[in-house]
Amino acid sequence: MDTGYKVKDILRISVPILIEDVLRTLMGTVNTFTLSRVSDSASAAVGVTNQILNVVLLVSVMMSAGVGIIENQAIGAGDKREGSRIMMNSLTLAALFGVVCSSLTVIFSDGLVSFMGLSPELHADGATYLRIVGASCLFQFLGTMLSTHFRCHGSALIPTVIVVISNVINFIGSSMVLNGKLGIAGVKGIAVMRLVSEILSTVMLLIVFIPQKWGQRAGDLFRIDGKLAGRLLGVGVMSTMERVCFIIAQMLTTRFITGLPLEVLSAKVYVQTISEYPNQFGVSIGRAAQILSGHLIGAGKEDEAYKLIRKSYLLALCFDVPGCLLCRAFADSLVGLFTSSAEILRISKVLLTIDIITGAARSLNHSFSFGLKSAGYVFRPMIINFFSIWLINVGFGYMCTIPWGLGIVGLWIGQSSEEWFRGLMNAFQWEKKYWQKSPERTGGIPDREAG
Repeated sequence: MDTGYKVKDILRISVPILIEDVLRTLMGTVNTFTLSRVSDSASAAVGVTNQILNVVLLVSVMMSAGVGIIENQAIGAGDKREGSRIMMNSLTLAALFGVVCSSLTVIFSDGLVSFMGLSPELHADGATYLRIVGASCLFQFLGTMLSTHFRCHGSALIPTVIVVISNVINFIGSSMVLNGKLGIAGVKGIAVMRLVSEILSTVMLLIVFIPQKWGQRAGDLFRIDGKLAGRLLGVGVMSTMERVCFIIAQMLTTRFITGLPLEVLSAKVYVQTISEYPNQFGVSIGRAAQILSGHLIGAGKEDEAYKLIRKSYLLALCFDVPGCLLCRAFADSLVGLFTSSAEILRISKVLLTIDIITGAARSLNHSFSFGLKSAGYVFRPMIINFFSIWLINVGFGYMCTIPWGLGIVGLWIGQSSEEWFRGLMNAFQWEKKYWQKSPERTGGIPDREAG
């Protein structure tokens, strides 16, 4: 009897993940849209500041990635006791790291915004937004971890519904801020509503999580297993190094263009906001495939996992490229939601055209990268991704942007080139099945000798 997962199983899990991720992205889009009604400068300031928050929140992404990999394999192996220890220990770690990151972001908000090189007229708005939204890191850390546990146990719909409610709260609050009905206006008002919605979202997740019968024991919240914590953080850091480097690279490459006209920076913020939506389709497919592949590998069905990830590539390709084509085709309407500037629209169309080529490369990373993570094969990809992003995305991107005078177009060319190189390398490692020889799946030991 065929017990392997099929494309419909990937879609079954990916759809709730997609909805949740799109709605989380929508929260930022609502903020960008609302602030664009105030001014392009306010929108640009918050767009750059969000890149700082993305770096801070990477800590929670690292932890949840490690938890997802190890917990999925524990579930596949039928080990409920190990699953409980993973769940409860991870929540304690998320709370501890969340408190630290919230405190640091609030205290050093001015210095962090200064590092991004914003002009004096943008600095005040950026620092205000970072100071208020940065306080929500604790709740975002816990929310990310709770959502991971729900997904691992096949209950992806629950966090999706809660994100819907959170978005409604954020949208209504932002609209009231825009109309001057809350007594707080502009950037400060939008930031406060973002903070409130994040707090309520996490509280709702906790209320639903507590009665779940997944074998969790409250005592495990206070009995931290040092070895397990090391595995969670170790695997998490290595599996998310690609994303860590990419987001930090985004911060640095943004500095390449902060000296250019405001229209250039605004176009970058608007295009990244728009292009994130087609990207979410591929990411949700990859994350769903990672969950199912992790279950299969935990159960010893590696050949089925290999075939599943290959299917996920074709599925991701069917969404990534058409999504980018649609964004370019409707560029006038989409960019027009944020601005009426003809110059910003012109720049945005060029960037969205390049994104079509990049979209085909993303499909490789949306499938094979997640497949490697599902097997716990993360050390070698971490090294490759590290050098790929810093040498091609940042290095080559810098050369294209400044010395060769291509401006923001050169930045996009560098990003596209790096996406293709990294995607092809991930596909090569999956096809060669280096991950089957990796000792990381059980001991968290780097696979220096694998392959």
